[in-house]
Amino acid sequence: MRISQGTVIVTGATRGIGRATVEAILACGGKVVAIARDEEALRALEASEPERIRAVAVDLEDVARVPEAAQRAIDAFGSIDGLVNCAGIARYEPVGAIGLDSIEAQVRVNLVAPLLLSQAVAEHLRERGGAIVNVSSTLSERVAQSTMVYAATKAALNTLTKGLALELASSGVRVNAVLPGGVETDMLRTPRLRPGESLSGAELEQRVESQLAALAALHPLGRLGKPEEVAAVIINVLDQTWQTGSLVTIDGGLSLA
Repeated sequence: MRISQGTVIVTGATRGIGRATVEAILACGGKVVAIARDEEALRALEASEPERIRAVAVDLEDVARVPEAAQRAIDAFGSIDGLVNCAGIARYEPVGAIGLDSIEAQVRVNLVAPLLLSQAVAEHLRERGGAIVNVSSTLSERVAQSTMVYAATKAALNTLTKGLALELASSGVRVNAVLPGGVETDMLRTPRLRPGESLSGAELEQRVESQLAALAALHPLGRLGKPEEVAAVIINVLDQTWQTGSLVTIDGGLSLA
């Protein structure tokens, strides 16, 4: 059985790449334990496929709750075959505007939570083999303005991926990371405002559209990616039985520019 046909935990499951990954696993015939902080969105997601989706509501920034959430996820169907750490947050802040709260929030969600979740499920996966996929970013290797903290957390996630892959390889557990370029998600639509700048209405929307167009132009293929395109790579990496410790890029050629 392929991992995508088994039971997979997906974090950040209600939006963007996480939601697309849930849909891709369901399309493969698998089951999903969906983790996210939006309880209403989780309930709606679970109701869409009540036999194949179980919801676990937790804010991954509250890292003290992660081990308990992991156990709830394992218990939801009685076993798991894979984990996709997709949840992430980005704060677009230039030097001089980066606060400690922002640093800590991004470190907790983008690095600490994936580590604690992976550690919590590792013993279970050791018993049956399995796979972990961490969703990183090309920013981990090609930082952009106002993204240094986010980029640093994703670079650390890459290192975490390799370390987990090495330590878990002897038990047959595979750990890889997928590095997307710019993808059409709510995260990418977050306006990148200058310190003290405030926009609203049509002016704000125009700024966001201009921002997206500029980001799309950075990609040699001439457009942003789609969540389902990244999800397809995640599924492939989950199911590759002789791949571990890899950083797999899908970025429309961004890393070539």
